[in-house]
Amino acid sequence: MIRVDGLTRSFAGRVVVDGVTFAVAPGEVVGFLGPNGAGKTTTIRMLLGLLRPSAGHVELARPVGHLPETFTGYDALSVDQQLRFWCRVRGLDPAEAIPPALAATDLTDLARRPLRRLSKGQHQRVGLAQAVLGDPPALVLDEPTIGLDPAQLVDARRLVRSAADRGAAVLLSTHLLAEASAVCDRIVVLVGGRVVAEEVPGSSADLEDRFLRLVGEGSLS
Repeated sequence: MIRVDGLTRSFAGRVVVDGVTFAVAPGEVVGFLGPNGAGKTTTIRMLLGLLRPSAGHVELARPVGHLPETFTGYDALSVDQQLRFWCRVRGLDPAEAIPPALAATDLTDLARRPLRRLSKGQHQRVGLAQAVLGDPPALVLDEPTIGLDPAQLVDARRLVRSAADRGAAVLLSTHLLAEASAVCDRIVVLVGGRVVAEEVPGSSADLEDRFLRLVGEGSLS
């Protein structure tokens, strides 16, 4: 379960997240949709305990698998060594946790390759692999498909859906309506730090037009 209730954050007297409330049930994928600068990443940082909210509270099943908006690793380490490092941090058995994570992200053949020799898409897949290590009950994914080619994009969507099918609560942040519609059960729309709509993909023929009116023409391409 992921539950956010009245989450608010101000910086230098300016409110950037204003009373955000939503929930993600086990087995559900919820898209967190909004234009750049809407407050999605700030909300996620508060959700994960990386930033103290000015008001509101969070309930979150742990451990949490997290893919940040900008994923970074240790360039000198191989994919396998990087995942072993995260296993030690999280108290996981590498022999049990790493093989399914590599298989799910199509990285098995690249396990011995250093991160510095990976393409942008492969690097992003390592980020996804570390997020799903140990099959956590909650996943928070910030722009998870950045840099992926079309085939990898389809695989990433399958990975997200399979995690939910195994009972994980998945929050997927994106600024792309098409991405959210392809994989999410519900979409929460954030504009100017506020939740302005909640929608079910496919429930309305004019969903894209209404979203564009909410966030501004071209923001959800």
